[in-house]
Order: sequence, then C-alpha cells, then structure tokens
Amino acid sequence: MKFAVKAWSKGRARAGVIQFVVGSRSNSPLHPTEIEIETPALLLSTRKGLPFFISPDLLPSLPSPDSHLLQFSPLHFLEGITPETISAIGGLHEMVGLHEYGFAAVPRDSIVCLPHCDGTNKLGASFETPFGRILIKPSEYMKFISSMKPNSWTSLADEVPAWVSEKRNKTSVDRTVRWLDDCIALSSKGGNIFGAIVGGSSVEERRRSAQEVAKRNVSGFSF
Repeated sequence: MKFAVKAWSKGRARAGVIQFVVGSRSNSPLHPTEIEIETPALLLSTRKGLPFFISPDLLPSLPSPDSHLLQFSPLHFLEGITPETISAIGGLHEMVGLHEYGFAAVPRDSIVCLPHCDGTNKLGASFETPFGRILIKPSEYMKFISSMKPNSWTSLADEVPAWVSEKRNKTSVDRTVRWLDDCIALSSKGGNIFGAIVGGSSVEERRRSAQEVAKRNVSGFSF
C-alpha cells in the first residue's frame, strides 16, 4: 500500500491517493492489478465481505474507483464458515469472488459487533454480538486476519466511552498499545497494519496513544 498527498487546503484538510495491489495471489484468475483510490473516500460497509445494499454483480456500476475499498469485521465470521475453511479457499477475496477490490478489516462495526468496555480485560476486548458477548484475544483476532488475507487491517483496541475515569482511560491506551505489539508479532507478511488510536475524550491520552502507535511499524492510523 502507498499513500501520497496531492493537495493541502489553507487549513489542515488534505487530498491524497491510496494505491493498493489486488488480485496478486497465485491462484487468482487475475494478474496483480494496482488500484488508486482518491481520499477522502468512502469505505463500503459489508456483511462477511459483501455489501448490504447491492449485489456483487452490480458493484461495477458504482462510481469507480471510490467503491473499490470494502470494509468488513472478522467478528462476523464467529458464526458460520471457519477461519480454517476461508484460509483453505484462499482468503476472503477468493471466497466472495471480488478479486478487483481491496478489503479493510476492522475489529468492530457500528451495527452488529459493538465494543463492550465493562467486559474487556487484560486478556482481550469484549464485544456485544448477535450471538452473545464475546471476548476476543489478540491471538484469536490474528487467526482471522491470517486466514482472510485483507489488504489492510486495524489492530484490536480497548475502546471506552467518553465518561470513563482517567485511570480507565489510561488503561485503555496501555492495553491497546500492548495488543498492537501482540498483533504485529503474530502477523504474517500480508496486509497493511493500521494502529488503533484510543483515549476517549482525553486529548492528552489520545496524543499519547498516537505517539506510541507512531513508534511502531504501521501503515496508518485508525481513529
């Protein structure tokens, strides 16, 4: 993945372009293809790799290339097909047949899998899902990432609401940084890592979180 800034505004806004290589697997019917996505851009939300609102055969009718980056949560696969099966198929691109699209994995989404800070502990992050409250450890999360082979993925985070105590806020930053180190240590060569930035409503803790993530070998930040 490559990112370049194309223009700056008089304020802090900027326009750029992200380049992804897709269709690069040896068992893919396509040769490696580089796609460019101008930013800011829309990440299309998906359910198990497929958009909610449009069938795969109609995806090419959306404005291109802005619609070529799809977001999914590995936690959607806690039910149904196993990571081992997805890995045997060749990853998420192969399973859903969208070889010309980039996939960005995030631990949670805003509808189905929501973080539950009271259930989170030092072992892993807690999520409210349609099939109950689940504790996900970094090793379990990276098992999904390894099998699905996304183009980019966001590290596991201890997300907290704005009203938690200063001590709990600091703990969330410490855990998230530690889990980032765990995820990096467990990651394969594929995919680009986006470090999660946490800290609730505390500017100081969010700055500390960003500074710690910037010290790691990451491709970007996830707020």
